[in-house]
Amino acid sequence: MSANAAENSTKKRSPAAAIVFVAIVVLLTFVVMAYSKYILSEQAHTTDKGMRLAERYGYALVFADRLHEGAESLLVAKTEAEKVRAVKSLAEARLAGGETAGLLVEAVHLETKKKREEAAKPIMEAMNAVIGAESPMATIGESEGGLTDEETAFLTNVRDGAAKIQETLGRFRPPSGEAGFRQMIKIGEWRGPALDAAAQLEQLAAALRD
Repeated sequence: MSANAAENSTKKRSPAAAIVFVAIVVLLTFVVMAYSKYILSEQAHTTDKGMRLAERYGYALVFADRLHEGAESLLVAKTEAEKVRAVKSLAEARLAGGETAGLLVEAVHLETKKKREEAAKPIMEAMNAVIGAESPMATIGESEGGLTDEETAFLTNVRDGAAKIQETLGRFRPPSGEAGFRQMIKIGEWRGPALDAAAQLEQLAAALRD
């Protein structure tokens, strides 16, 4: 092949090579953009899940605190005003109970791989036994007289059980920032205290049924 022929062949290949190069660059750009979008989406999803868990953990702390405070206050209440304050604390515990149960169910589900419905059954039964509508807690403090022996025993068990749950949940402090929310999902340090609290709630319910 002559020098002129080789030169002409090179000139013909150059535009084609340039087009291929540009196509590769464009393709890589799209790949990088798509991957970046995926990463941001996953990060946002993880942040949202972590935020939800942190909120539930906060409710669980409120639940244990108000349950302990309400039971303790009702045991020592001397006046009608003190009874009202104690019952108010127990009502706040009841309001936080649903989110608390949700946190405990999630911990059991993640740890044991049980379906959420299966994990929820014993926890909801325990929650109802402690502070549900059919629990003695629903009517304690409504009578004008003092507490009966049964009510005193019930409240004493609740107070002591709530104190244990409160101490257990206090081992973890829920985060307040996005990085902390993501760590809550990825590292899962909250699970241990939540699992122990779930077991303690079930133990408390068992003691109340005896």
